[in-house]
Amino acid sequence: MKPESFSLRPATLEDLDAVVKIENQVHAAPWTEEHFRAELTKPYSQFLVFTDDESDSIIAGYLVFWVMFDECQILNLATSLNYRGLGLAKQMIQKVVSIALKKGIKKVVLDVRKSNSPAIQLYQRVKFSITHIRKGFYSNGEDAYQMTLNLEGEILPDL
Repeated sequence: MKPESFSLRPATLEDLDAVVKIENQVHAAPWTEEHFRAELTKPYSQFLVFTDDESDSIIAGYLVFWVMFDECQILNLATSLNYRGLGLAKQMIQKVVSIALKKGIKKVVLDVRKSNSPAIQLYQRVKFSITHIRKGFYSNGEDAYQMTLNLEGEILPDL
């Protein structure tokens, strides 16, 4: 499938089985169904799924982020192993930036495992910068890079 045959939409309870399946495949310390279920109820949380346009039943990726005050924080972004390399993660980042700009948000932040080179490279390509190292951030003791994309007073990247 081509990336243009997918669209982002708000997640529903019916999406949770597929989301959790992807989560367990791609993350070293995966969120549980309860984590995702909780995000559906928080007023400041946005939980989007990338589904196929034809049937709206194939979930190729998902995105969870919070919009609070003047900051947007990406909490979880993943693409199914079956749909990697199509640019879906980049499109999800574009969506976050678009929403943030419309809400007058000044920066987008995220945490990423220091060992996750492909994700770090993607974030750097779209102009995120490493701003902090968070020692022992993950449950296995691995450090995280906190990365930031400033949306105020800068020329934004051509995402």
